[in-house]
Amino acid sequence: MPGASAPARTSRTGPTGERLEMAQLVRLRMALGRVGRLLRQQSADDLTYPQISLLFAIERRQPVTARQLALDEGVTPPSVTRSFNELSAAGLVERERDPGDGRSFLISLTKAGREECHRVRHSRDEWLSEHLGALSDVDLTTLLAALPALERLCEFDTPDGV
Repeated sequence: MPGASAPARTSRTGPTGERLEMAQLVRLRMALGRVGRLLRQQSADDLTYPQISLLFAIERRQPVTARQLALDEGVTPPSVTRSFNELSAAGLVERERDPGDGRSFLISLTKAGREECHRVRHSRDEWLSEHLGALSDVDLTTLLAALPALERLCEFDTPDGV
């Protein structure tokens, strides 16, 4: 019928039995994505997002091989090697031969790499704190109440809960 609007598509059933509207899911996805992007942008230096992501992955798993990093990050080994070389040139990571397999190397953060991870986290924490401070008490309470659900949502895609 011309001019008639299509019925709203729905997803899973909500806690009270109502169906979640597709528009609600889109708003949630976009809001979470935007918050993530804004937080990732809070590192005012020459490192790219993939380099920072790799730095944090190394921090979590060190010592770790380039192959394992590629698997963890969902990228190709050559991509890890390129980023590793750039991080190494910046003095943020180092590698040494794997004593269990002389053909591979184990990658770890240097002291400067650990400091960079701390600096990036601090910068993101400051940005978040400043922006949360602009919210009302009700909004802040609502966000804090949602934390357990958001944390559980993230557990589905991270086998080690990181």
